[in-house]
Amino acid sequence: MLTGSDKQIFEAIKHDDHGTYEMVFREYYRPMTAYAFRFLGNLADSENIVQDVFLRLWQKRNEIMITSSLQNYLFRSVKNHCINYIEHEKIKTGYQSMVIKNEADRSEYSEFFLEFGLMKKIETAITSLPEKRQEIFRLAREEGLKYREIADKLNISVKTVETQMTLALKQLRDSLKEFKNLVMFFLFTVKGNKFNNCL
Repeated sequence: MLTGSDKQIFEAIKHDDHGTYEMVFREYYRPMTAYAFRFLGNLADSENIVQDVFLRLWQKRNEIMITSSLQNYLFRSVKNHCINYIEHEKIKTGYQSMVIKNEADRSEYSEFFLEFGLMKKIETAITSLPEKRQEIFRLAREEGLKYREIADKLNISVKTVETQMTLALKQLRDSLKEFKNLVMFFLFTVKGNKFNNCL
């Protein structure tokens, strides 16, 4: 988690401290995307919402007033952006309305952060994959390579890559089933982020 008080962190951002801004981005990007995903059910839209929130944080850093915690401000901003997006697109569904209602008074967002111990369990599950399957999975999820790029790199067919990825995800889903959707959300997103797109 972040070190230093929220006030110190935000004051640093106000004084154009790119390093502090990047630290906040890297800490909160995935948890905020997971939170947006709860509303929208679409990864690309969720990532766009979060990037918009961070872009506004940087562009309006001298105007924004944070009266609660930085975490509450960021997650509330995500929720508001999601609600505006849903209303604008006119895609309100019973499920989304229910989620919005249930999230109305939320002030604790810890469930969207993966704890260190849980990260170790995820890594252990990945390490338990057969050697070749693990290599293919890491190339796809950690290095962000496309299936064709992996096939060329390992001198195998694209079909083999697809099959091994399917088997890897099934094995990981079974190994980590007790943690359900949140862990699988992180497994299905590429490691890393789009920080440079926000500056």
